[in-house]
Amino acid sequence: MKDKLNARQKKFAEYYVQSGNTVQSAIKAGYSENYANARAYELLENVGVLEYIKEISEKLKDERIMTAKDRQVLLSDIARDDENEPNDRIKAVDTLNKMTGEYTVKVDAKVEQSEKLADVFKQLGGEGLDE
Repeated sequence: MKDKLNARQKKFAEYYVQSGNTVQSAIKAGYSENYANARAYELLENVGVLEYIKEISEKLKDERIMTAKDRQVLLSDIARDDENEPNDRIKAVDTLNKMTGEYTVKVDAKVEQSEKLADVFKQLGGEGLDE
C-alpha cells in the first residue's frame, strides 16, 4: 500500500507514528503550515496513509517484543549479577528453570484394568486396554 503514497504522505505517516500529532507531522513531512493547520486531519482519512501507519506501528511492536532467547539472556544476567538482591537472583533462576522445563517430572505408569472393566468394554464392542 505504501507504494501508492507520495513521498510527503509516507513521511507524514512515519512522523505521525512517532509523535501522534497530526499538525506537526504534516509540517515535518513538508506540507505548509496553513495546510497542516486546516486540513492535516484529512491525511488520516486516506485509506493508504492509515494502512501505512498501521503497518509501521505493527513492525515497531514486533521489534519491541522480546524473544524467548532474549528473556533467557536477561534472566541469566540478573541471576549472575552479584549486585542484585539474592531474592531477585533466585527468582531469575526459578523463572529460567520454568522456561526450560527443569521442573518437569516424567512419570512412568503402568495401567492395569480389572476383569470387570474388561467385561464392560467387551459388552460395548470395544477392546480392553491390554488387548
